Amino acid sequence: MTEREAINEILLSINELPLDTEDLIEDIQTAVVCEKELEIARRKVLARGWVFNTTTMNFTPNVSGYIPIATTFLSVDVGDNTNYVVRDHKLFDKDALTYLFSETVALTIIEDISFDDIPFLVADYIIQTASLQAYIKIVGASDDIRVRQEAAIMARLEALREDARNYSGNLLNSTHVTNLVTR
Repeated sequence: MTEREAINEILLSINELPLDTEDLIEDIQTAVVCEKELEIARRKVLARGWVFNTTTMNFTPNVSGYIPIATTFLSVDVGDNTNYVVRDHKLFDKDALTYLFSETVALTIIEDISFDDIPFLVADYIIQTASLQAYIKIVGASDDIRVRQEAAIMARLEALREDARNYSGNLLNSTHVTNLVTR
């Protein structure tokens, strides 16, 4: 599903006409609001971390000794290195009070990806969430909000079910479990 198709779905959900192929989003105020709500919902949903946008990678310091962190990352999990944080788009060591690293560091990242690359069920969840927010902001009628909230919840459950189906992890390999076992 494309972002334009998603905006048209949101417009239809608030009883507005969808965009024609020659319409520009910037020319229609309601479409601008829908696009903004879609962007907000997309980033919030993706920030949760799904199988398709979560990866563990090794980051090597550049020639200056810094480990740059891309702006396309919604979240960076440093794992057991709780003294590492991201500051100024670089990895920072809080204990040594430095941005300089000499060794490779493994980080789990949650990446921000474009709407067109999101699996269908997660995209539907994003659309339902954006539709609810657009409806509240544009229409504001409270009698229909409950039905829309339930649709967003159902879409979220379907997306979580799809994510769980694609997840091939093992509970015993979880960092939470291994931390308990080593105690």
